[in-house]
Amino acid sequence: MPESPIAPIPAPSAEAVRVARQLGRLEALETRHRLRRRVARAVRGGLGGGGAFLVLVKAKLVGSLAGKLVIAAIVAIGFAWPLAALVAVVIAMAIAALFDGGPLDLAGCDCPGPNARRARLRALIAERRTWLAAPDGPAPLIRSSRKLTRA
Repeated sequence: MPESPIAPIPAPSAEAVRVARQLGRLEALETRHRLRRRVARAVRGGLGGGGAFLVLVKAKLVGSLAGKLVIAAIVAIGFAWPLAALVAVVIAMAIAALFDGGPLDLAGCDCPGPNARRARLRALIAERRTWLAAPDGPAPLIRSSRKLTRA
């Protein structure tokens, strides 16, 4: 057979295959985390709203069915998105503080920061995508961004 003038496409290096496999695993982990978070949010909201509705039906605090459903929906949103409920409470406190005339001081708040594991996962994914786009230098290792400290 005569030789073809077209050069064969080189196979990806073993490092590129390994990094692509790691990237796939990390993206699957992030997808599972996102699904778990949505399911947990839906379950919390459903249980909270259903429980609030049942309590309102039994206690007969609100006269109409529509009012009971509205209050149950508000409770469900509070259970599904606690951060949204927290923001609503903070806004209500700020408005109350304006009318109260007292100081609104949150300087001593020790609020938690963003999820460190999620940030690390996203950094690992970005690192592998960057390396696969332009594979220069050594391939990223699975523990490359973790700082090992030993006593």
